[in-house]
Amino acid sequence: MRIGILSAIPEEIHSFPDLVKTNQGIPENPVFQIDHPKHQLVLTFGGLGKVNTAIASTLLIRELHIDFLINAGIAGALDPELKLEEVCYGRRLIQHDYGTLIEGQMKVYPTGSIPLGDACDPAFMPPYWLEQKLQKEMPEFRPVTVLSGDVFLQCKMKREKLRELFQAQLVDMESAALAQVAFRFGIPFLSVRAVSDHVGEHPEGIPRGQLKRASRASAETVMEVIERLPSEITTESEVG
Repeated sequence: MRIGILSAIPEEIHSFPDLVKTNQGIPENPVFQIDHPKHQLVLTFGGLGKVNTAIASTLLIRELHIDFLINAGIAGALDPELKLEEVCYGRRLIQHDYGTLIEGQMKVYPTGSIPLGDACDPAFMPPYWLEQKLQKEMPEFRPVTVLSGDVFLQCKMKREKLRELFQAQLVDMESAALAQVAFRFGIPFLSVRAVSDHVGEHPEGIPRGQLKRASRASAETVMEVIERLPSEITTESEVG
């Protein structure tokens, strides 16, 4: 299977082993490969934020013809019980800054929908067969709700509001955007995130050593997931 791995920043991608740079991609999105006995692995970093993620995801899908899309990297913890470098995957991925703002209150809608009237569930979710496989073969790999928005969240007050509103554990700037692109193109996806910090503790930026350790933890888990993926996605894998 041809698997695309997308991160936001170079540190996240360079945490993967045995990268070989290719002449593909564009200057802002250099493309790497990893030699793997079962899969073809194609990796790039797209930059921070939802628009950059959408561009890089589309590049992987349309130009590099991937069959499966993985988002790998770090995230801030909304849940104080999560430990630094703990790795989770997104069971529910929500763009928390898409919707209607009414009298200071954000009403979140599914991205791309008209943000009026009754709101539906705004979450994107990985395929059922993949969740079943992860729960069976990697039971310690924790499923969480991941929120994404175009803001580096370092506000403890907002952290508590988001956690309460969505029952969410992690926040980043990319995962739910990648999920939206994958959904639109009919590509199965997975978001793998390691805790780099607890939201509100590092308003000046995440310490570099902490960022690197979390990036490495995410990359190691992604490689473990890849070992468990089928050589190709079939009807049987899709139904579990």
